[in-house]
Amino acid sequence: MRRLFVAFIAATLVFSLAGCGGGGEEEAGTGEVAVQTQPSDVPAAPVAVPGATTEFDVSGGEEQRFEPFPDSEKIVPAVISQRIAASKPMLIFFYDSQQKTTDDQRAAIDTVLNDYRGTIDLVSFDAGKYVTVDESGTVSVKPGMEEDETAERVARLMSADNLDVRFTPYLVFVDRQGYITYRYRGYVDESAIEREVLRATE
Repeated sequence: MRRLFVAFIAATLVFSLAGCGGGGEEEAGTGEVAVQTQPSDVPAAPVAVPGATTEFDVSGGEEQRFEPFPDSEKIVPAVISQRIAASKPMLIFFYDSQQKTTDDQRAAIDTVLNDYRGTIDLVSFDAGKYVTVDESGTVSVKPGMEEDETAERVARLMSADNLDVRFTPYLVFVDRQGYITYRYRGYVDESAIEREVLRATE
């Protein structure tokens, strides 16, 4: 009888230990699954693209408005109005020949337009002779030129409400319908110029 009791106690202990061991394995397995699924619940970090930049960073914060190019005969030079009438896309380049960035900007423009010759016209104006520059670099048309109808039209064009050139270099892209598709102030690299050439000519 004593042997039977000892055997019963031993069997009970064996089953109890086996049960504890099995429970431990189940918890460990659950823990592994939780660790594996945890990353999917965490938002992925944004991927940094080398050299990437926003349009507004490049353009110095210039406001973009898709609107018709000015059409008043009193302010628009014939070289522009003729192209609008002929449905020719344009890149209009306002620059100051005294600025160091002018040559670099023109070189970037020429590099792109060499690849798109015949698809878009370049119209450029040396705005330096029409403007004054303050300490912050902002340009404004010389006093009296805006109202002077005998002055060159480009001087008044720069002050048009939907153009308002306040910085040089200044680039304006115009499509076949005579709408401004994009504008930049300050130096613009070749990739940005090419993108806007494609937009204006599509």
